[in-house]
Amino acid sequence: MTYNLTKWAEPHRKLAKDYFQKNNKLESLPTKIMDWIEFARPRVENKKREFLTCPFWVSIYNNTHDYQMIIGGRQIYKSTACTDFIAFTATAQSGIQVCYVTHDQVNLSAFSKQKLKIGTFLVNPILSKFLRHPGNIGEISLKNNSTIYLVTDNYQYRHLEGKSPTLCILDEAQYQEIEHFGKVHQTMMATKGKVMIFGIGGEAGSHYEKLWNETNQMEWVYDNPNWRESLQFDHEGLIVGEYLKEALRGKWIPQNPNAELFHGYHIPQTIFPTIPLTEQDAIDKYKIHPRFSIEYQKKTLRDSLFRSHVMGTFYNSPHRPVTKKMIMDCTEPYRYLTLLEDNEIKSLKETFGDKITIVMGVDFGSGSSSFTAIAILILWHKSNRVQVAFIERRPPENQLKQSQYIAELFKKCSCDIGVGDLGYGAIQVKVIQDGGYSVDTGKFFEGVTTNKFFGCRSISDYTKPIQIFDETTDEHGDQVGRIQIDKTSSIEFLIESMENFVYHPQFLSEKTKSRAKLMIPSKHDYEVNFLLEDLYNITRKDIQDLEKIISDPRQRPRKEYNHPPDSVMALIYAICALKVKDQVRWHWISG
Repeated sequence: MTYNLTKWAEPHRKLAKDYFQKNNKLESLPTKIMDWIEFARPRVENKKREFLTCPFWVSIYNNTHDYQMIIGGRQIYKSTACTDFIAFTATAQSGIQVCYVTHDQVNLSAFSKQKLKIGTFLVNPILSKFLRHPGNIGEISLKNNSTIYLVTDNYQYRHLEGKSPTLCILDEAQYQEIEHFGKVHQTMMATKGKVMIFGIGGEAGSHYEKLWNETNQMEWVYDNPNWRESLQFDHEGLIVGEYLKEALRGKWIPQNPNAELFHGYHIPQTIFPTIPLTEQDAIDKYKIHPRFSIEYQKKTLRDSLFRSHVMGTFYNSPHRPVTKKMIMDCTEPYRYLTLLEDNEIKSLKETFGDKITIVMGVDFGSGSSSFTAIAILILWHKSNRVQVAFIERRPPENQLKQSQYIAELFKKCSCDIGVGDLGYGAIQVKVIQDGGYSVDTGKFFEGVTTNKFFGCRSISDYTKPIQIFDETTDEHGDQVGRIQIDKTSSIEFLIESMENFVYHPQFLSEKTKSRAKLMIPSKHDYEVNFLLEDLYNITRKDIQDLEKIISDPRQRPRKEYNHPPDSVMALIYAICALKVKDQVRWHWISG
């Protein structure tokens, strides 16, 4: 008997094709994320979804604001949220791009393989149909022509260039180059896309904290402050049931309500009903090891780790010696003060005479993209405080014009003495001292003399914080007033002036009247914002050797700082001018 294989095979091919198309057809997905979760992603890494124990996440999911920042402790479902937002955006819309950014390749690989491909797409049948196979770690292509890119923040977010994402997620943002966050926006100029930033806590004063300070900083507040007393337990631990809807009812309350353009959410581990507060509760109620309690973590973790990994807040790092409190101490009491004009400074000198000393510090720019910073300080002898009277950053300009401007400013403000950086300002220092001819008019202008303006070189010799050289010539045979400072000592002098408090002479018996030695006028924030940012950016580079010190106590590398920003160096040079003016009065900085 002979079979017609063609007639037999054709209907089977058709049946197979129809079956394949039916079972691999991409379904139209909900356009609201909570509906999408219920329909397309009811499981996370093979576990059924529930929001009973974390109702605060529902508001975050439903928030459609374009700029959001979510910070918190570890294990608060940040990774799950990231995968939800990525998969929802890429599958609910066709032909769009989504970008996920993290801090290193190892983290990227784990997130791409385990969290996204397996835990999100493959364990959920509806989503698994969207995957094209094979895929790679850095690019996941979907059958609806959407693409998910996974990159690192290396080289100032260079890997984002050339992409046009509808959604960009920054994960583990505390480790990223957040100071270059503006470049992220540039990739979405065409799409006008959405940015979501996820991370734990971090260093106080860092760019990461500054970004958080720009948000409305929402905190979750339970309607019942004693909500933990409403939790129910059995022999296996916490009972997860419908009763939690009422027991955990609450709302997000902004702590910085004026910041309407950037939404921020803070999620510490303490608001999770699944995490016990005390070690005893962990044992008696939750039936788990006490090490999983908040109390145990607080006792055993370093303060910086507890704040960042458990509470999702910011900690003062020895790497950044200038703290937010120090800045507040130097600015908040002086909200009534503004920076002064040259005639106002001169008027103070005419009024108070020798009761004040007016000094100038100049840090000359070192290249075409750097600034020259000029600071003028007033030392009030009676109260032993130092006021920032003038601070300015000047863009690159002709050296002779710059020298003339500084010399004339010095005289207009009746400065007693000044110090300028010789490293990048050897020419300018000489002209400021001796005078020169105007670039614009050709007329000669007077200098301030070598007795009133000194050039300064930085060295690394902690035993010689400052040296004043009596010789009248430099290495080139030119007459010059010159000093030499140890950079580390000088930075510490500045930091001490921010940390130390003094009493006003009229209120010596009232400790509440004490104020920080350094006065930074803050009536107009825009006048001093760049200075405050530069102060925050003073960093120590010897911190990296601390582990070596712990392992080998014989090692004692001395404290050392990275080169400070320009406005900070200008303040340091001005402080050095006080030493040059009157060594007896140098006690103001160390007392």
